Amino acid sequence: MFRLSNRAGIAVGNRDLGAGCKGYQQSYPNNSQRASGTPLPTKLNRLFRLYSTRRNTPNANAKPRRFLDMEMSRPNLELVETARDRITIVADFPHLSPALLFDYWTSIDLLKKWWPPAAELQPKVGGTYHFSWPKQDWHLRGKFTMFDRGKTLGFTWKWDHESIDVTRVTLLFHSIPNGGTKLTLLHEGYAKNSEAKKTRDEHIEGWTFFLRKLQEQGQEP
Repeated sequence: MFRLSNRAGIAVGNRDLGAGCKGYQQSYPNNSQRASGTPLPTKLNRLFRLYSTRRNTPNANAKPRRFLDMEMSRPNLELVETARDRITIVADFPHLSPALLFDYWTSIDLLKKWWPPAAELQPKVGGTYHFSWPKQDWHLRGKFTMFDRGKTLGFTWKWDHESIDVTRVTLLFHSIPNGGTKLTLLHEGYAKNSEAKKTRDEHIEGWTFFLRKLQEQGQEP
């Protein structure tokens, strides 16, 4: 999934939940950005800045306005909840059915299009997975706790380099009109201490970044 940890950028490659960095790169590796070492600004913050520019500067040039229009026309991706011990995100995939979207999380060939460059998994309840970023020596591991194609996917989550306890991810797939899917992602089990809070915040950015990449996959012909 992504690398959302203090060291990497994922676990949800690089980042972007509305931003999935140093914090983000530390949790979710984004190979195209990692060399700079500069935290990747979140899409949400860029959108706010562009909105402010458009609203408060009538003579602003057209380029940021076009970019804002493009951002606002993208499928919905919303951070619904960020309690100290969990994250809840809702994202729309208008062109992916629940079953196909499920496959993007469980088929190695499809996973590698938007998340880890290398993956191993056993697609069943109780099966294990191992996602890795070989160049950075980043490893995300866990076990599937729920596996119902097109409906529910659950798995445990632990980066080798993170000191926090294992957390849990649950994905709920709901049909929407015209054959698309509304995905609800719940990431929970964070301790209520400062280290876990920092990691959770990095995971938020990582998840947003990678869910946007997954939405882009769904837009391709």
